[in-house]
Amino acid sequence: MNRTDAGGTYRPAWPMHVVWLATNACTARCLHCSSNSAKRSPDEMSTAQAIDMVDQLAGCGVVDFGISGGEPLLRRDLLEIASHAKAHGMSVGIATNGAKLPQALAERMAMLGLDRLQVSLDGPPAEHDRLRRWPGLHERATQSIRTARRAGLRVHVCCTITSLNVGVLDAFVENLLEHDVQRLNFSRYVPTGRRSDALDLPDEQWHMAIAHCAALKSRYRGRLEIVTHLAQQILVDDEVADMPAFIGCQAGRGQACISANGTVMPCVLLPLPLGSLRTASFRAIWEDSSHVRRLQEREHLHGSCGGCLVRDRCGGCRAVAYARTGDYLASDPRCWLPAEWSTVAFPPRSKGARHGTDSSIRYA
Repeated sequence: MNRTDAGGTYRPAWPMHVVWLATNACTARCLHCSSNSAKRSPDEMSTAQAIDMVDQLAGCGVVDFGISGGEPLLRRDLLEIASHAKAHGMSVGIATNGAKLPQALAERMAMLGLDRLQVSLDGPPAEHDRLRRWPGLHERATQSIRTARRAGLRVHVCCTITSLNVGVLDAFVENLLEHDVQRLNFSRYVPTGRRSDALDLPDEQWHMAIAHCAALKSRYRGRLEIVTHLAQQILVDDEVADMPAFIGCQAGRGQACISANGTVMPCVLLPLPLGSLRTASFRAIWEDSSHVRRLQEREHLHGSCGGCLVRDRCGGCRAVAYARTGDYLASDPRCWLPAEWSTVAFPPRSKGARHGTDSSIRYA
C-alpha cells in the first residue's frame, strides 16, 4: 500500500505511470535514442502478451499508460492494446517521432479516447533534423501535429535537452505557440542506449539548463504548459517546491518501464532489469525486487545525495548516476549543491526565489 514517511513525504508502493516500449523497430536512427532502436526484435511481446501485461498493470493500480518505442505506430495492434488500457480506465498516451501520421489513424486515435499524442521535437528544424539524422523530419513532425489537432487530439511535444539545442530553447518554445500544442515536456539527456557523452552538457551547465526550464515555464504560463522530469527542479521552481506530493526522481517509485520483450525496469532511462513478464508477474517482480526497495527507501542512497536534507523530495537522477558511475544509488554528478549542504539544514527557499542562470543558487 502507499505510505507517507515521518517527514510527510508520499511514497507510492506501486508505479502510477508505466511506459511500454512497444517495439524496437523505428523509422529513424536518432543520435540520442535511449533505447538504441532500429530493427524489430524477434522476441517482442505478442498481442496476447501485451493485453495480459495491461491487465496486470491495471490490477496493480497503474493509472497512466504510455506507449513508446522505437516507433510504436509500426505495431499493427497498437490501437487494440491502447483501447484495452482505456477499457481499464487508464489514461493512455502514444509517443511518436511524427514521421508519418495519416489523418484516418489520427481520427481512430481520437475515437478510442486517446488522452495524448506525444510528438518528438528537439528544437528548430536544423537542430532537430541533425539529432534525428533525417533531413526534413522536423517538417514531417509538425505536419503530424497539425494532423493530430485536426482530429481533435491533445498533443504534447517532448524535447530532450542536449548540447546541440540548449542554446536555442527560447526560439523553439516561441515557435511552438504557432502549432497549437497543449504541453511541452523537457526531458533530461542521459547517456544510455545510442546516446554518447558528446551530446551531454557539462555537469556545471545543468543548473543553468534546469533553471532556464523553470523560467520558461513561468514566462509561458497560460499560453503553453511546460513540464520537466528533472529531479532538481525543486531547487529552482517555486511551484514545485510548494507541492508536498513532489518526490523528485520517480524511478522505481511512481513509474516503471517495460521493454518490447517484457523486461521490467525502474525507468525508461534506467536500463536496470528487475525481471521479465515472461517468467513472473508484474506484481511479483515489483514486490520482490531488491532494486525497487532500494529506490523507494532513499536512506540507501550514498554520497552527497544520501545525506542531503532534500533527499526525500529530490533524490537526484538515478539514471544519470547509473549511466555515469554504474551505481544507481550513487550521487547525481549533475547536482550543483555544495557538498557541505548534505550535513547541515537545507537553507529555506523563499517565495520568488530567482530562476537565475548563473552558477550559484540565489534566494530572494
